[in-house]
Amino acid sequence: MDVKTKILGMIQKRDSVIPSLPIVIDKIISAASSEKTTTEDLADLISHDQGMTTKLLKLSNSIYYAQKTRVATIKRAISVIGFDEIIGIATGMGILSSFSDKSGMSLDMKALWIHAIGVATTSKALAMRTNPAIANKIFIPGLLHDMGKIIFSIYFKKEYMQVRQAAIENKRTLYHTENEILKLDHAVLSALLMKRWQFPQSIMIPCRFHHSPESCPVQYRHQALIINLANYLTQKAGIGHSGNPVPVTIKNVSKKIGIAENILRLTIDQLKRKEEDIKDFFKITTEA
Repeated sequence: MDVKTKILGMIQKRDSVIPSLPIVIDKIISAASSEKTTTEDLADLISHDQGMTTKLLKLSNSIYYAQKTRVATIKRAISVIGFDEIIGIATGMGILSSFSDKSGMSLDMKALWIHAIGVATTSKALAMRTNPAIANKIFIPGLLHDMGKIIFSIYFKKEYMQVRQAAIENKRTLYHTENEILKLDHAVLSALLMKRWQFPQSIMIPCRFHHSPESCPVQYRHQALIINLANYLTQKAGIGHSGNPVPVTIKNVSKKIGIAENILRLTIDQLKRKEEDIKDFFKITTEA
């Protein structure tokens, strides 16, 4: 049985080895899907998880968000971090905790998560320049875009190490090498996981098409284009590591999202200056 068939079976089986998300994360994802969810609703959900509450309060008081006055309540933390961002961060922490007992990964989880924070940060910055209406919501798919790599790395360690080695030797992107060897790439796998976990399409679709944004349904194409570019810029800035040996973006992507070429170098420089803040973000959200 090939890897693709095994993965599809794992995703589809109800009693799969792939863990369910914590109940609080299920509820937060449901809240993200409803336009009726208020700040008070979200604060109430988060407050039922003391560990998450503590981390989010600490994060909202970190250098990353640079608050002049101390944040003491989850409701205030939501206003500081942002409604959609806090959903993404909570979800990311839940996903990491679900896989925390898995050992022997073929990818460096710390480096991958720091990369993801960098992509989310950059995606929001690019969106603010090109389409402010999506700036808050794009943080979540930016943060979760590489989720499929975790499944490859944990459950298909040997095969994925071969993929990574082939990508390095052939100087090919990880995305293309996955398709060549495994007949399935991490973007598709991310979307399959999100479908299993009932994520809203506003998160799932940009993740699914972040390597092929021109094929993305038009409603989410701008988001997919931004994540594609943010992914490239984060790799060029050396923030974390995605496992991909060849940073690449699609042709004329900056023009397609409506941003000047000179902004790209500026964005890379800003990312490099923010590296310690991003590492602090990682430390706070992953500490026991």
